[in-house]
Amino acid sequence: MKRAFQIVLVFSNLVPLITGTLVALNGASFFFPGQVVATDFAAQVRVYAIWFTAVFFLCVWIARNVEISGPVNRIVFTLMPLAGASRLYTMASLGDFPPSVVAGSVIEMATIVFIPWHTFVLRSLDHTVAR
Repeated sequence: MKRAFQIVLVFSNLVPLITGTLVALNGASFFFPGQVVATDFAAQVRVYAIWFTAVFFLCVWIARNVEISGPVNRIVFTLMPLAGASRLYTMASLGDFPPSVVAGSVIEMATIVFIPWHTFVLRSLDHTVAR
């Protein structure tokens, strides 16, 4: 169970790594190719991209340190669903969004499963050690 948790955690977070890296390198033109965007918006997009990329490295740390990563796991996987919910709120407020944005929101909200899964893994490790 621990190995499955680690593998799913790392591989599922390749999306923020790849997307964050591409956005950090390409800036707002990643989302608005060929369009001129305000410089403050372009800078902000790159800052958010770096934070998005950092999620992957936090998840690698969580995966490598399963036994002690509970607080970081809970922080990351409480914030990700909140981010997804904020996107859904924006969609409800402003109208249609591309299917990729909707899918991203659903995926972000689904990441909350990593909290109980991590707890289950920790309990199974404690049970294994107790034998």
